[in-house]
Amino acid sequence: MTQIQPELTEDIKKYGAFDFTACYNCGNCTAVCNLTEKNSNFPRMMVRYSMLGLKEEILSSKELWMCYACGECSDTCPREAGPGALMANLRRYAIANYEKTGLTRLMFKNNPFFIAITLILAVVLTFFLLTIKPDTEVARWLFRYVPYEVLHSFGMGAFALMGLSALVGVIVMWRYIGKDKKIAFTGEFFKKAVNAAKEVIGEVATLKRYQNCDSDSSLWSKKAVWLRPWFVHWTIMWGFIGLLVATTLDFMFKDPATTIWWPSRILGTIAGILMVYGSTVALNYRFRKITKTYANTLLADWMFLGFLWLAGVTGFWLEVAVAMGADMLINHVVLMIHIVISMELVILFAFSKFAHAFYRPLALFMHHL
Repeated sequence: MTQIQPELTEDIKKYGAFDFTACYNCGNCTAVCNLTEKNSNFPRMMVRYSMLGLKEEILSSKELWMCYACGECSDTCPREAGPGALMANLRRYAIANYEKTGLTRLMFKNNPFFIAITLILAVVLTFFLLTIKPDTEVARWLFRYVPYEVLHSFGMGAFALMGLSALVGVIVMWRYIGKDKKIAFTGEFFKKAVNAAKEVIGEVATLKRYQNCDSDSSLWSKKAVWLRPWFVHWTIMWGFIGLLVATTLDFMFKDPATTIWWPSRILGTIAGILMVYGSTVALNYRFRKITKTYANTLLADWMFLGFLWLAGVTGFWLEVAVAMGADMLINHVVLMIHIVISMELVILFAFSKFAHAFYRPLALFMHHL
């Protein structure tokens, strides 16, 4: 039995969308969306779910993750109800409900708490990094007040919490989306699963669905490919993935400070260029508010993009320092900032907008399955 919860509407608004109750269900948003398929009617249905307070329907919807927030629906809405902003808002709401510690809910709904947890985590990570080289003067001073074991264990615990929360979130999402599906693990199922996985890999590699978003847009269709939202998103995504792979290889096989010509460093340089470019353009669009989608940027979006940009820029600073052999205090400070920001991005992966990186592929997999 479907349970209607009108009070849920006010809770949803706290995640960033305020105008969706102006909707009178005309269906214009669904009609203009290039990603609406034959048997789906988002975002109109998501607006109705939100106005009626149908929590179960929202959290179990694959369509919620089919949207790439191009904003065409919001730009053409006759009631200025912001359906595109609502879709982004509901993804934040879903992430907060899939993640069970409650941290995500507080971070999305309370900006002071978001800032505070980010700053506290930065301080803790800085101290944690000092435990990696405990023979430094600062580390020795610190360990007189806080035992090495406490700091080290706290840092490792933060990473463990992130991993566990991400795993639980994926399981919860899977249960919501698949709750009415009877899955039999037969040969036919695994064949369909392989095909669905191929579709998801193809989408992640090329963002072909996202490319359809701006194909008919009066604004984006006139711009060069490298300025379109799908390409900006593609550079950020693959830039981050490339840097993550390069950093992992550095950690596993060598001292990352020895040479800039090691293959992993070359990969990191290329990936860094992509990420800095993408995050710079994305921030520029938000500063200029060139569409309603970019005008509705929340603090969580600003901080996410800002961290990506800082991680990339400080990385290049260090590349230059290594190439010049410059062993200066400022470079050690930049190194600390670079590592802390990068670690914050990883630790907050399951508790921030970044979580869509694994929720969207899972929804796409279920969609194709």
